[in-house]
Amino acid sequence: MAITVEEVLALGERWCDTLREGGEIATREAFFLYHPARIYVQESGASMTLEEHHAYHEQFAFQRLELGDFVIAQLSAEPERARAIGSLYWEAHFPEEDGRPPLRATVGEDWIVERMPDGELKFVLWLNTSHHFLPDSAVDRLKLD
Repeated sequence: MAITVEEVLALGERWCDTLREGGEIATREAFFLYHPARIYVQESGASMTLEEHHAYHEQFAFQRLELGDFVIAQLSAEPERARAIGSLYWEAHFPEEDGRPPLRATVGEDWIVERMPDGELKFVLWLNTSHHFLPDSAVDRLKLD
């Protein structure tokens, strides 16, 4: 059975729920086939552990994440893998309200996913291909350390 865009979007939504709801690192680690999991950022050439990713997102009081359109390319039948390319809208609000707008960005995503024997999808590779910050974003307030 080919991996569908609906399945990939469902996986992405479950992941986004862990950010919206303040999920634990161990919960996020379970989304990945290989451990320790890393998220690669193409623009900078950096990669983040899930601990670093968690710490980065902890600085926000509220996050809105909306998956955009994705396209799927089947890669192999055994193991069953597909490449999913798409975007998500990310809006992050800082804890203190000082009248400045939240951070707003469209994030490019490029994922390799694999179907497990039980039917579940897991991330094999996660690549952020771009972070396009919208003009009214509070980009200067980001803490990247």
